[in-house]
Amino acid sequence: MSKNHFADAILPFLRGLLPILLSLCLCPAWAASPPLVLAFNTFSPWKTLDAQGQPSGPYVEIIKLLAARLDAPVRYLSCPLQRCLQAMRQGQADLVIGVRNSDDRDAYITFLDPPYAAATPLAIYLRRADSRQVRSYADLYPLRIGVVEGMRYQPAFDEDKQLERDFAPSSLSNFRKLLAGRVDAVVINRRNGMALLHSQGWEALVREQPLQLPGLEERRIGLSRRSPWYARRERLTTVLRGMLRDGSIARLLAATNPAPQ
Repeated sequence: MSKNHFADAILPFLRGLLPILLSLCLCPAWAASPPLVLAFNTFSPWKTLDAQGQPSGPYVEIIKLLAARLDAPVRYLSCPLQRCLQAMRQGQADLVIGVRNSDDRDAYITFLDPPYAAATPLAIYLRRADSRQVRSYADLYPLRIGVVEGMRYQPAFDEDKQLERDFAPSSLSNFRKLLAGRVDAVVINRRNGMALLHSQGWEALVREQPLQLPGLEERRIGLSRRSPWYARRERLTTVLRGMLRDGSIARLLAATNPAPQ
């Protein structure tokens, strides 16, 4: 066979092989790094907005470090809690952080092990001018209690039909309603409550009550069951374990969390 005839015979074969070779080279690199979309709702001091209005805080830094170690870009879907949960249900977001586990959420979110932080107790606040005291759980029954729509607090509290709840889109809204006399009490993650009151200068206007509701669940990152990352969840947990083992998560939390009191 002449050189010209050989070239004529081999070139079509090479042209057909080229797309296959390119796909073998390029697809794994792309497939290894799809974006990680975080459903983001503010939850001070862990999830806040910086001076430019961008998501910040230690929980955001945890997700950014997780994504960096997975060689994946991070995107944010800012939403109130209920909308964030809907985005997780529909696969529009991949991750949530700072959201409690519950049986109904297990249907569309896998909460990853290991946990990244211990549980935090729930605090109860009344107006300083209100002379009532909440020393026992039964003291809650006469009160109109401000809670956040869609938030899970504690199973016994959430399922207690004798409690009178007043729903708001955020904990900040609940505190405003408390100060306006529209609710009698606010139940809130204790550190979240401390941070919000400090940010607004409201510490002198409310009183934390003697009763605390114990935190029952350690904190876990939630992964949407419809996420493209769901098939790689073992990889996420391996990286998360490494972040805990090398102290990265502890350093991020210690940098901004208020000290326990």
